[in-house]
Amino acid sequence: MSNSWMAENYYQGSGFNVSWRALQIFSAYRVIISLSFLFINQIASDIQILGNENPELYYTGSLFFVAFALASFILSLSITRFYFLQLEVQVFVDIVLLTILMHASGGASSGLGVLIAVSTSAATILTASPAALGFSVLASFAILGDEIYTNLTHPGAKSNMTQVGILSVTYMATSLLSFYLAKRLKDSLNVAEESKRGLESMEKLNEQIIQFMSTGVMVVDQSNAIRLINRSAWIHLGMPESTKSRRLDDVSSPLARQLTLWRRNQNYRSKPFRNTITGPNLLPNFSAIDNTPQSIIIFLEDTSTLNQQAQSLKLASLGRLTASIAHEIRNPLGALSHAAQLMKESEGLDEDNKGLIEIIEKNTKRVNGIIENIMNLSQRQKVQVKEIDLKKYLPNMLHDYLGGKEIPPIVQTQFQDSPTVILFDTSQLSQILTNLIDNAARHSQLNSGLPKVQIMVGKEPHSQTTFLDVIDYGEGITPELSEKIFEPFFTTSRSGTGLGLYLAKELCEANRARLDYIPVPRGGSCFRISFSEANLTQR
Repeated sequence: MSNSWMAENYYQGSGFNVSWRALQIFSAYRVIISLSFLFINQIASDIQILGNENPELYYTGSLFFVAFALASFILSLSITRFYFLQLEVQVFVDIVLLTILMHASGGASSGLGVLIAVSTSAATILTASPAALGFSVLASFAILGDEIYTNLTHPGAKSNMTQVGILSVTYMATSLLSFYLAKRLKDSLNVAEESKRGLESMEKLNEQIIQFMSTGVMVVDQSNAIRLINRSAWIHLGMPESTKSRRLDDVSSPLARQLTLWRRNQNYRSKPFRNTITGPNLLPNFSAIDNTPQSIIIFLEDTSTLNQQAQSLKLASLGRLTASIAHEIRNPLGALSHAAQLMKESEGLDEDNKGLIEIIEKNTKRVNGIIENIMNLSQRQKVQVKEIDLKKYLPNMLHDYLGGKEIPPIVQTQFQDSPTVILFDTSQLSQILTNLIDNAARHSQLNSGLPKVQIMVGKEPHSQTTFLDVIDYGEGITPELSEKIFEPFFTTSRSGTGLGLYLAKELCEANRARLDYIPVPRGGSCFRISFSEANLTQR
């Protein structure tokens, strides 16, 4: 009997392994049945439960049945090809041999005909094809032919036509029922496979969404082993070398401590932390998956983004305010400055009055500088990035910078042996470095008497991020003040505006870089510009 190409494809596809296991179980069942026929004949040879009509035919048929069943079982285990051919041959041989054994045991009255129904039903279930119903028709003709042959060769024998009719109906009924059940199972399997593919597709989609979320996402189990981490969380935590199956304590001890506190008290309010010195300020949020402590999902928010938005709003308001009153402020400032210059040129001024005039000039310049800085921030032009090789750029920038100074600071540069090409706005990078070098030279001179500055360019070992350090030889910054140095209008200098470092940080972030303060163990301060991976992508 033949089956459709589509049915063959179905069994060679998703249900392939299941179908072969079912065929192997059916083959094992046939081995057991055939051996049972042989053993019953040998053990109860005197009683002759089976084969009483023709013992020799029964014995020969049993031997052939055992041999063929064993061969079929071995074949189904060793050759996983020709599924339908193997099944059809087994069922066909079952019908023939069971009919022979039934004939040798007295015909339909022996009860062996019921076993044919098992084989025909198995054929229908294992193929789920309407063509398999032909086996029940073949079985009906086989037992009917046997009964007719018996009646012709033994005219006086008792007729078993009633049992043959019942068996024929049984074959058809069981085959039809098996086909209906097999079709339902096949449809259910198709639905399950379709659902599985849909779930797999959704899982991949969710993984991609999680990986590209700006919020860091992590999943840890009860022993704090990391089961999932997206790209944002990996970057926020400083790009550790390996996170798979590592404990959270090894990747971020501050985060692990906060998770422990949250597990003890789920009302615990998490606090911002930095996993690395130059890393972003992270605020963790914890949530139990399915309300069980087995797995915890951790969300890491970069608070610098929120702070930047708040400061941008603040600065935008200040910019609008400054733009509206700058003209009104600058006119009296100009008049004061001009009057101070005229007074300074007057003859007969004593030293006290000269000192007062210098105070006026100094403070008018400071107020004017504050207004210009705020207007520069509020009217900042769009970033125009281009490739910059720091090894070529820095010497030229320092030449121009030092040439414009009456007393130029001592600037030493050091480059690691690594590529130093970045994408940045050239004018804004010059503005940032001018500000940082000015600050470093001033603090170095106040502390050591020499305006000495060191600039280092290299790559961070783990994240392979290009960095530029501006290092001074000053007293350094206390931990309390280091958290405020990038806030607008915060300054420790009486003559400062408090906008220099804030402006430098804003310009770095506009170029997708980061400016961080790093304490120097020997004393002094280090301001690091980290050119992140995003900075190397053209916009």
